[in-house]
Amino acid sequence: MKPWKTLQKETVFDASPYVSVSRQVVELPNGARSDDFYQGDLRPFVVVVPVLPDGRILVFWQYKHGLGRASLTFPAGFVETGEAPDDAIHRELMEETGYAAGAISHLGEFVDNGNQRGCTGNYYVATGCVQQRQPNSGDLEEMEVKTVHPSEVDRALASGDIGIIHHAAVWAMAKARGLVPESAR
Repeated sequence: MKPWKTLQKETVFDASPYVSVSRQVVELPNGARSDDFYQGDLRPFVVVVPVLPDGRILVFWQYKHGLGRASLTFPAGFVETGEAPDDAIHRELMEETGYAAGAISHLGEFVDNGNQRGCTGNYYVATGCVQQRQPNSGDLEEMEVKTVHPSEVDRALASGDIGIIHHAAVWAMAKARGLVPESAR
């Protein structure tokens, strides 16, 4: 399939580095045009399923304002300007949990909205995670760090306690690739 052509692009809202919105004039492969196609651009992020040496999973129970309620989540955060996603995942894991990964597996990079773009996320599994210090996220979020059996994460997903698609997706990908303990299946 042929890509659309962007004939013109104008930023109509800019609150960098957090969000910007552009209005584009695009031409489709069949020659049709849209003079007001909008795309949003949010900061890139990373999210990781941390697996401890005993097979338990490191998770958070925390309030998320976009969701408007508490949810089970995994360590995640923004990729800083000039930072590689692999470096960001190590930094975020250490900041938020105090744990270091023995090894990481990159599950892929994905855009969260196929047409309007949104943000790009890099998804990971970290194995052999060992605590090295106390967490120090330094941000506004209040979170309860927990270690749970993989079956508890499955139940949280089934019950709706994982309310953010990126966190549901990273868990599903980790399971599909056999990167979480066998007992989770």
